[in-house]
Amino acid sequence: MPGATHLRDSKALDTLLKHQSSHQKKYAAVCASPAVVLASKGLLSEEGGSTCYPAPVFRSALKEPSDASVVVQDNLITSQGPGTSLKFAIQLGEELFGKEAAEKIAKEMLVDL
Repeated sequence: MPGATHLRDSKALDTLLKHQSSHQKKYAAVCASPAVVLASKGLLSEEGGSTCYPAPVFRSALKEPSDASVVVQDNLITSQGPGTSLKFAIQLGEELFGKEAAEKIAKEMLVDL
């Protein structure tokens, strides 16, 4: 877990995340980072519903955490962890390049959506 704490403490990442959020641009986190990084910076949806690695210590940092493997909330995308990373990546592709592009890549990679 030291990766998420290193990310939380990164001034460069802090600047980038705050810029993305304040300018309604996409930003995302997976595994422990939604709880450790985004929650600590107030960058999760105020309505709750984000997701993260399903350990109690992380879920307790989220308001009304979702059990979904990937959650899209406006410009924020969160995912649970290593096992959901491919679905997370395909979702990021959809958010950035559109559904058709994401479906094409998933099909070429033999990923069932």
